[in-house]
Amino acid sequence: MLSLIIDRVGNVNIFNVLEDNLPVEESHIQSTLDDDLILEYLSEVERLVHVSQSVLSKPNQILNVDILQDLKVLGETFYQQFFPISIIEKLKNTNKQSIHFNIDPTLALVPWELLHDGNSFLSDKFRIGKTIRGGLHKSTHQENRKIKMLIIADPTEDLPHAQKEGEVLFSVLSQKVPNHLLELEFIGGKQVTKLKLLSLIKDKHIIHYSGHLHFSDDSLENGWLLSDGKVLKAREIKSTGIDTDLVFSNSCMSAKSAGKKLNTNILNQYAGAFLTAGIKTFVGTNWEILDNEKTIDFTVRFYTYLFSDKSVGESLFLSKEFARRNYHANDLTWANYSLYGNPDFSMFAKEKRNFHSAKILNPTAVLEFYPTPIALAYSRCTNLNKSKTVDKKNLLNLIRLFESISQVVGMIVFSDHSAHAMNKSIPNNLDDAVTLRKWWELVYSCVWDFQKLKITSIFESALPVLHEQKETIFKILGWMETWEQGDINTEELESYQIILQFFIENMLLEFSELERISILLVSENNNPHFYFKGIKPSYLYPASHGTRDKLVEQLSYQKGNLVMLHESRKMVIPFQTYFKEKKETGELELVFNGLIPFVLGAKQN
Repeated sequence: MLSLIIDRVGNVNIFNVLEDNLPVEESHIQSTLDDDLILEYLSEVERLVHVSQSVLSKPNQILNVDILQDLKVLGETFYQQFFPISIIEKLKNTNKQSIHFNIDPTLALVPWELLHDGNSFLSDKFRIGKTIRGGLHKSTHQENRKIKMLIIADPTEDLPHAQKEGEVLFSVLSQKVPNHLLELEFIGGKQVTKLKLLSLIKDKHIIHYSGHLHFSDDSLENGWLLSDGKVLKAREIKSTGIDTDLVFSNSCMSAKSAGKKLNTNILNQYAGAFLTAGIKTFVGTNWEILDNEKTIDFTVRFYTYLFSDKSVGESLFLSKEFARRNYHANDLTWANYSLYGNPDFSMFAKEKRNFHSAKILNPTAVLEFYPTPIALAYSRCTNLNKSKTVDKKNLLNLIRLFESISQVVGMIVFSDHSAHAMNKSIPNNLDDAVTLRKWWELVYSCVWDFQKLKITSIFESALPVLHEQKETIFKILGWMETWEQGDINTEELESYQIILQFFIENMLLEFSELERISILLVSENNNPHFYFKGIKPSYLYPASHGTRDKLVEQLSYQKGNLVMLHESRKMVIPFQTYFKEKKETGELELVFNGLIPFVLGAKQN
């Protein structure tokens, strides 16, 4: 990690650099910059944020603005004025992934992430954290422990997306992280009284807050706004003896406007006040945020990365990167978040780095290597995060993806079951077609047969995943049955879409063995076989190395048939469904006639 220590005396900035806590030759280097230029930069960035919010709040209004370009120009100009040439060269040539700014209180409001080196924003290159002089706390040893997390949502009951954020976050983490590793508590609305909150926060490792903030000229009077105008203040939190690892304050504003003077008191910084209260890392917003679905999505992604054993800084870095690539070009959600504290701080001890279900899905792997029905259905969902609206079409695309996963995973299990002659009726034609619930009940019945009879399955590593995902799968089925009745409310679409997307992405990740399973139509001669893999199925030879002869021999017995091939297990079995040729294109596609398609609102009068 690169540590950049910046002091400020009058209008002179004094720089010292540490690499892995060791001094380097860049020491006591100075630059001169007047307060008015810093204030003007802060003001101009805030103006662009307001323009961004105006554009996003009026999606039908055509405005000729390029906010990102304006932000780049501002960031590059300030970068060149603020940093001496030797520091610029250091930042350009370093191979470190993290930068920790240890800064003078007068520089507390500078959004270091938005400075631009001519090629990229610093937040595109580095995991960035900042500690304001006087706010540094030592990181304690992370012993093996269950993480305790408190989610506080919309105490004033006037921010509907804040309430949804808390509910979605609770649902996703409940499913994504095993309960022996994470203990979750949720509190929202008028339940959030001051005394109750003080009793809840004391032993928590993570506190997530979605709501309003209260600011005061008296530093330790800063705090969270509760119902009935009450405020949980920093001094009250400090009095609890709190020793929290992370506070994520997704609030209307987490940093006070600079005003006409650079603030020399760290404790007038909301984040600074909480850091001095004993919190090790703090993620907050620099300006007012929009109460919308992108804030929810950004937040959930941050925690998804965090619980995949990423550091706090890397989790924020990856969330910003995703937002930059997938949100609207003028959406500055990614720019609004800052980390106070060490960016390399991690929540977990090495012994705990075994979160089976908390990795991050690689979209390219799904689009290129998963069976074609899943890859195609997933490709229709890849623009979900770019969508400006939440509607039933997006939700239906996710449902179709879930159906495709159900079809492929189910038919793999059914085919394997049939290959072992266990004589269970498999729904693979229109006369025997079943509902999605019946389909999954049959899947789990087949899985039980494998376990009961102690038979090794071709899908062996995925069987434990099926057990882990069972509750989630049947929860989704319950939602779909409700939606078939036409009972889904428009205001619930957003929450359902976000939760369903995360559940399904997690499911795809857990079924990563699908990358190693190929569904193919075996050639009747020596030509390549037709592989239903990725969004563009094609003719290929088996790609295995060292096992080709054995696989070729097995495939020779299946000429003209549809089979499933597991190259790493060197196994080939018949795939118990059909294929057909599309009339309009002549392309081949798999057909699953044994499953009744879902129709949104099918039973609505």
